[in-house]
Amino acid sequence: MMRYRRFTCSAVILVFLLSASLLAGCGGADTQKPDSLSYVKSKSDLQKASKATTYIQRQLYLSNATGVLIPQAVGLPETKDAIRQTLQYLVKDGPVTDLLPNGFQAVLPPDTEVTHTSLDARGNLTADFSKELIGTGADRQQILQSIVWTATQFDQVKSVTVRIAAGKGASGGSAGAAQVVGRELTRADGINPVFGSLADVTGSSQQTVYYLAADKGKTYEVPVTVRIADQGDILSGLVAALIHEPASSDFISPFNPDTKLVEKPTISDGVVRLHFNNAIFDSPKAKKISDQALRSLVLTLTGEPGIRQVAIKVGNSERILLESGKVISGPVSRKMVDATGL
Repeated sequence: MMRYRRFTCSAVILVFLLSASLLAGCGGADTQKPDSLSYVKSKSDLQKASKATTYIQRQLYLSNATGVLIPQAVGLPETKDAIRQTLQYLVKDGPVTDLLPNGFQAVLPPDTEVTHTSLDARGNLTADFSKELIGTGADRQQILQSIVWTATQFDQVKSVTVRIAAGKGASGGSAGAAQVVGRELTRADGINPVFGSLADVTGSSQQTVYYLAADKGKTYEVPVTVRIADQGDILSGLVAALIHEPASSDFISPFNPDTKLVEKPTISDGVVRLHFNNAIFDSPKAKKISDQALRSLVLTLTGEPGIRQVAIKVGNSERILLESGKVISGPVSRKMVDATGL
């Protein structure tokens, strides 16, 4: 039996009344602290400011009703301190409140402030937060995941150190050293972990793949960290994990379960080449591949070091027809499958 799943994929972009188009670039990091952050608190304020403000699309890792962190694209006012501004939009009841999609919420505790950010030459971002950030247990892990994955969308940010800024003493000076909550965290530390029944931790590695999650009639690509058994070929393991979603989870694979690689993946000049059997076709007669399957595949594999693009071959053909009608005849990059791409 072949399995078919069709969804209407909605990579949600919160569209504002803009006088200029949303820009796809992430902008740079300015380590100097500005006089104030540039953000708006309501849609009406946004409309008033739109004539003189340029908006840039950022990804915020927000929690849906089931507690899963899902990237949401939001247009934020351009500012020199873009990283600090973007992190401030992760605060509950903060500037993002009126812009949230139905059922989504920010995960940083209310009244949390991003007091300072700095980026060193190695690409480690140190982000200082007010004492309100402190959480416990699972909440703390989700808070850190939201911060790290939001911050590392900026190309220059390779890792993140999260600190609780020291308060002021009675004399007005520093009350002590800042408390480090997480040191040099990266996306490799994971997000939305689902480890299932795999018990051999020493014989497996932690990897992140992109499944689908349904929420209020819409579907989203969601990064999920799983453990993959070490078998000498991590790329084949990633593809297999993507085809077969974790058991007893709400995550869904966009692939037919009979999909297989017919040979080992190869990497050359940043391009990974994948050769699939015909089961990858979501529409066998028309020989079409699901757009969602391609997106999930590219998002998953370009998250690996050294991989910038993904090339697909089915049978003897490298010309791929998508269900949307688009034709792919060469390597696909991450930027090509974002919310404004495929």
